[in-house]
Amino acid sequence: MIRRIAQPYSLITILVLFVLMVQARLWAPYWDTHNVVAILTWDAMGYYLYLPAKFIYNDLSYLRFIPDIMREYSPTGSFYQAFQVPGGPEGAMVMKYPVGLAILQTPFFFLGHWAAGWLHYPQDGFSAPYQVAIAFGGMVYGLLGLGILRRVLLRFYSDVITAVTLALLVLGTNYLQYAVFDAAMPHTYDFTLYALLIWATIHWHERPRRWVAAAIGLLLGLLILTRPSEAVAVLIPLLWGVSSKQTAREKLQLVLRRWPDVLLLGLFLFLGVLPQLLYWKWATGSFIVYSYQEQTFSFLKPHTWPVLFSFRKGWLIYTPLMLLTIVGIGLLWRRHRSIALSVTAYFIINLWVVSAWDVWWYGGSIGQRALVQSYAALSLGLAALLAWAAEPQRRTVAAWLLAPLIVLLVDLNLFQHWQYMYGYIHAEEMTKRYYWAIFNKTKPTQEDFALLDVKTRIRQVTKNYERRTLGNLDFENQPVSDSTGITNERGFESGQAFRTTPQRQYGPALSLKLSDAGLQPGQWVRASCQVYSDWGAWGSKLVMSIERAGKAVQWNAVKLQNPLSVSKAWNEVYFDVPLAPEVEPGDELRIYVLNEGGSPALIDNIRAELLTPTDDVAAH
Repeated sequence: MIRRIAQPYSLITILVLFVLMVQARLWAPYWDTHNVVAILTWDAMGYYLYLPAKFIYNDLSYLRFIPDIMREYSPTGSFYQAFQVPGGPEGAMVMKYPVGLAILQTPFFFLGHWAAGWLHYPQDGFSAPYQVAIAFGGMVYGLLGLGILRRVLLRFYSDVITAVTLALLVLGTNYLQYAVFDAAMPHTYDFTLYALLIWATIHWHERPRRWVAAAIGLLLGLLILTRPSEAVAVLIPLLWGVSSKQTAREKLQLVLRRWPDVLLLGLFLFLGVLPQLLYWKWATGSFIVYSYQEQTFSFLKPHTWPVLFSFRKGWLIYTPLMLLTIVGIGLLWRRHRSIALSVTAYFIINLWVVSAWDVWWYGGSIGQRALVQSYAALSLGLAALLAWAAEPQRRTVAAWLLAPLIVLLVDLNLFQHWQYMYGYIHAEEMTKRYYWAIFNKTKPTQEDFALLDVKTRIRQVTKNYERRTLGNLDFENQPVSDSTGITNERGFESGQAFRTTPQRQYGPALSLKLSDAGLQPGQWVRASCQVYSDWGAWGSKLVMSIERAGKAVQWNAVKLQNPLSVSKAWNEVYFDVPLAPEVEPGDELRIYVLNEGGSPALIDNIRAELLTPTDDVAAH
């Protein structure tokens, strides 16, 4: 007779979740490695770079292969993932990011390398097989982490509570982003290391053994090796089981009695971080290098409020389900006091460290990516809340209040992830105004996207207005010249356009004197142009400035590239602004394209229009 599966609900939940995660990954593959949203890009490239540098090019010091990779795959806007060794030979480089993630990715790197050769792809470290291998490798680590966390949760909660907790963790938080779409980043790996750390900590406290102590030390070392700020993880085993003065004394006695275990833990922690120390010594001559250069911590002035509540990257704005987790941590003190201090102290100190980083928005992400790995510990609080709500005397409240709230929060999380994947939620520059403009929208407009860069739009004043053209620059009658950028390769309505490149930072301007155009302060002006690009007009803006004696009195600009942009087609970009109160009739209105080191693109039909409201009915 087949033995019955123990705790089947949580096991089935993990398997179903993994199938959904794989399906989501296949839904948005981004294997086009000529697109900057491929897997091994930006920060992920920096963590991974050790592997091709060592095992393919044997050039871990000078990284001479980087220009070829940049030219072929465009994995990053500029190469910041390594820098000149201070005081070292010219061209000698040291990596910005630690080596730990590359070590964890090594099996999947070699799998990708083998697949590239077998499938006749370039064995250069960045072709599609490497991207696929690293992407699904991260998901395998994520599956392992969920499996270990399941075992942890089952120590304290029922099978059903564990199943629901795991489902909410994946579907209701930004763990989804880093376990599926950005799986080349360290967060899902560290999540798994945290789950293993908690599991090993439980085992050592139940039955102290030296190999378990060594495992705890090695896991702590690997966490630090992937992200040095994860040193806060030491609080978990340090405070585990401590809930009072008496238990603190008992914990101290246990540690003193098992001092060989503690020494072994320390030794393996050191062995865990040793690869980084050896690399720094080899690359720079010093065992300790601060590789993040100008980026630092401000521990005395942490950015806690924006980390939690800003519309740019607020954790509780983009992952509101974690509010329930914070409530659940309070309930841990009632239900499981022996682990409450460990989880609470870790949460508070980790939040402090995350908030103290001066680049508190942590680059491109949805919400606070630096907190994702902490969900392994915080899930104990979420499960505590669910267990409390599932008690018989509270089931009515849970059914009518908590359950609908959770469904709404999961729905919001999934929808906002969908918006993020389509670029509607910007990876770095979200604002409150823009957030509410696109909230619950599946098809934001050009006016919505303009709010990322400007603070106004005419529909905030009126929903009906008339448009009158003030001027138009179409390049039709201008001589074709490489020096000026006028080209006859393609035009929007005529046969000519202006080609913007990094070498031509300022494009030709449409210029109008305010008095000649009859413009006055407070009147609304629309600046627009047509844009054509092969792979996106990244890094350029449409600018409207009001100038007096060569100085800007008013300056506004929007990006030429947004999620509405279609490659190899003409796209209209525009924005609306009211003229500032301080403008004067003699001022000059100028509309032009500013290229800030971005991609080449064709520009045509630079236009200025006067927008005159025909009613005073507010649109919002």
